[in-house]
Amino acid sequence: MFNESPDVFSNVSAEHRPDFSPTQGMGRSPDGIGAPPAPPRGAALAPSGVGYTAPWEPQDVSPEAAVRAAGITTLAAALGFGVGLAAGGWKGGIAGILLTGGLFNGYRAQKWWSSPDPGEKNEAVVSAIMGTVGVVAGGYAAYKTYEAKKKGE
Repeated sequence: MFNESPDVFSNVSAEHRPDFSPTQGMGRSPDGIGAPPAPPRGAALAPSGVGYTAPWEPQDVSPEAAVRAAGITTLAAALGFGVGLAAGGWKGGIAGILLTGGLFNGYRAQKWWSSPDPGEKNEAVVSAIMGTVGVVAGGYAAYKTYEAKKKGE
């Protein structure tokens, strides 16, 4: 059934065809999940030759890799909430979640910031804005929690 399907890319030149090879998965994702981060200055390429990869970064753009990345983020948010809750009650928990989210968005922003690809650059700008808002809101919540604790509320 599927062996007889026409090639939908037959009118597209080879240089503009999408790369569905196993090493590329379905291509790089614009939000950065599963794609290798930009290499730090002076860093060596990964053994695969695709780019610099950090040990905690997924190597592909499969749904399983996205779930692993979301799981790591969820664990970090839970840890931030727990530390904030222990330090300052429910307001401290809110501050912990906001600060954790802001830091994760900041990491994603720096990963794509130097990319020449417009989609990756757009994701870097959006993540930088969301990271800044998260850190500022978390810092404000932490400050208000500190003031309330100082007053004995």
